[in-house]
Amino acid sequence: MRQRKPEKGERENANQVLLDTYLILNVTFLCVVLLIILYSLIFRGDHPIPAALTNFTGIVPPSKGLSEAFSQIVRLNLGKAIELNPNSLRVFSFFFIQLLMRLGLIFSIKTKKTLSTNCYLIFADILISLGLFVFCFYPLMAYTLSIMSQLLH
Repeated sequence: MRQRKPEKGERENANQVLLDTYLILNVTFLCVVLLIILYSLIFRGDHPIPAALTNFTGIVPPSKGLSEAFSQIVRLNLGKAIELNPNSLRVFSFFFIQLLMRLGLIFSIKTKKTLSTNCYLIFADILISLGLFVFCFYPLMAYTLSIMSQLLH
C-alpha cells in the first residue's frame, strides 16, 4: 500500500510542532542553567550538598567542591574557584556558554520564520553543545570511566 504524500499545510504544521518542541526544550534548559547560577549566588560557603563519596569512602572525585567553586566564580573570585576545584572554570564555562546559546537560539527561532534556517541552527546547536559538553566535562567523564573499568575488572 502506498502512503500519501503530506500536503504543504500538513508539512508546515508538523515543522511548526517540531520548532515549538525545540523552543520548549531551550526554555527549559535555560531555566535549569539560571537555577544553577541562582543556587551559586545564594550559597556563599556552606553548601547544603555534602561530598557524599568523599565522606563515606575518603575518595576525592574531580567533582568535589564544584558547588562552592561555582559560588566563587559568580562572585568573580576565579583564583579561589580553581583552588577549590581545578575543573570548575571548565565546567562552569559549559553552563555559561549554554546560557548565551539558549538566549540566542530562542531569539533566533522566534525571529527567523524559514524552516531551513532554523534547521541549520538546530543542527549547529546540537553539534556545538555536544562538543562543548565533551570538552568541558572530559575530566569528570574520564574519572567515571576509569572507576567503572576498575569495578568491572
